[in-house]
Amino acid sequence: MPFKDNRFARATDSVVTFMAYIASVVLMLLMFITTADVVGRYFFNEPLTGVFDLTHFAVLIMVFFGLAHCGIRGGHVVIELLYDRLNYAVAKVLDRIINLVGAGLFLLIAWRTVIQSFDVMEFKESSQLLLIPWYPFYWLVAFGSVVFAGVMVMRIFIPEQNDEPRE
Repeated sequence: MPFKDNRFARATDSVVTFMAYIASVVLMLLMFITTADVVGRYFFNEPLTGVFDLTHFAVLIMVFFGLAHCGIRGGHVVIELLYDRLNYAVAKVLDRIINLVGAGLFLLIAWRTVIQSFDVMEFKESSQLLLIPWYPFYWLVAFGSVVFAGVMVMRIFIPEQNDEPRE
């Protein structure tokens, strides 16, 4: 069953697209905040307080909410020098193995991030200037990692839309 005909794949694509929109909005907000900070710093000698903290949080959201979108669209890095020389069947098996290992890695990242979030919550760690608690962002990292792992597992079992043998 191709990707576009699978109900689970379409639902996953919707979730991942929504996450990408959130990452895009955060990127735009970060752009405006950074621009306002630079203008304030150089023209009025008054930088915005806490831009460094907000940048940390924004980049974290953008990366972990954007990973799954990149994965579901097939935008990941492939070393084509060797990959293109492989037999089609071998390349597809290699794709599945890489996705399985990647899914395991991101599930491990999610698990360790959740465990770490409880320590961060217990010690009440927060950003330096704005004192924003860190633990909710650990949960966002875990959520983004789980969704990306799910995309990688999905790519093992559901063929891509353009999954045709190479010449």
